[in-house]
Amino acid sequence: ISRIIDLVEQAQASKAPTARFIEKFSRYYTPAVMAIAALIIIVPPLTMGGDWSTWLYRGLALLLIACPCALVLSTPAAIASGLAVGARRGLLIKGGSALETIGQVKTVAFDKTGTLTEGKPRVTDVVDITQEYSSVQGQDSQDQGSQGKDKVLALFASVETGSSHPLAEAIVSHAKAAKVVIPVAFNTSATAGKAVHATIAGRALAIGSPVYAADEASISAEQQAQIEALQNEGKTVSVLFDEQSREVLGLVALRDELRDDAHEGVAQLKAMGVRSVMLTGDNRLTAQALASNLDVEWEAELLPEDKLRLLNEMKNNRKIAMVGDGINDAPALATADVGIAMGGGTDVAIETADIALLKSRVTDMAHLIALSRATMRNIHQNVIFALGLKGVFLITTVFGITGLWIAVLADAGATVLVTLNALRLLRFKGAPPLVTPPKVVK
Repeated sequence: ISRIIDLVEQAQASKAPTARFIEKFSRYYTPAVMAIAALIIIVPPLTMGGDWSTWLYRGLALLLIACPCALVLSTPAAIASGLAVGARRGLLIKGGSALETIGQVKTVAFDKTGTLTEGKPRVTDVVDITQEYSSVQGQDSQDQGSQGKDKVLALFASVETGSSHPLAEAIVSHAKAAKVVIPVAFNTSATAGKAVHATIAGRALAIGSPVYAADEASISAEQQAQIEALQNEGKTVSVLFDEQSREVLGLVALRDELRDDAHEGVAQLKAMGVRSVMLTGDNRLTAQALASNLDVEWEAELLPEDKLRLLNEMKNNRKIAMVGDGINDAPALATADVGIAMGGGTDVAIETADIALLKSRVTDMAHLIALSRATMRNIHQNVIFALGLKGVFLITTVFGITGLWIAVLADAGATVLVTLNALRLLRFKGAPPLVTPPKVVK
């Protein structure tokens, strides 16, 4: 956790703040208007023999029509409406900067577990490697096979007891539901991101990924084929082995189903011209199976620092968003241009992210980008309208066509119209639906 905190702090320190157009423009706008008004008041009487009262009147009218009320309101009014609409839809957006930036995103990187999937893995297979039951016939052998699987499941649950990892919790819950007796484990420890260790009845056991187990245990060709067969079904496989003898004792396969709206959410992003990439610490075969189902790019077997590195590589002068829900995702959420956390995720992820999807829907990503783009269009409309109206009346005021009262009405009217235009965002309905719904493959 301390390593992850360091990564988060480094990523947040390197994130540059978004400078807004209005803030830059206002540095020059007001001094320029003051200078022009002063010249209009002074130059004609001194150089052309104009009447001081006439040109003073026109200078004051110019100052009034140039008052930047509508211009100043154009951005915060639209941002406030956008944030309000987001809150109504369960999109917790932490400030206008995040709302502005998400609409410019060209790539969305998704964590797999708990983001594209439900985050509720379930045990699908328990395999006792120590004996081959598939070729044995008879009721007695079936009972023996069942007892062997229960023993393997009990050892898995014992080693995983106390771990807060979603896979560990799923294994322990499955063991309890199966009513197997879970032995007491001692000397429990973990190898970050790779394995958990424990001593049970004097034996040093470990549970790890197939990649880790291949380095630390003796996996036969038949066992490797069995592991790959499970992974090709989109399942995550954990391997139980004896650390002293290097003997593989059993396998547990788990599957975390895709969210109901994952296909539609990814398809909507694609229709909006946004690239989707799945980043996961899971094995390559499982990642490939799920990614093929969703039709997204993918990277697998990643540690937190790997996700951080890939995000920096994918930026390439383009805005990128990261969507995740776990502690391991926090560094990547911090380093992305916009970090987005699922509402059902960990407190660390939600705290680190710029935006939280409170309803944990993948389709909300498309709504979020559509809302941002609608807000920015509204801001651009307001700015163009405010500057255009002021430009017209500035010219007519200088030539004496419009007077002080018209300037008052124009200034007040522009402010009201800009505000009403911003309030139109409150009618935002979300991203347009797909013409043809994506095909869901189970």
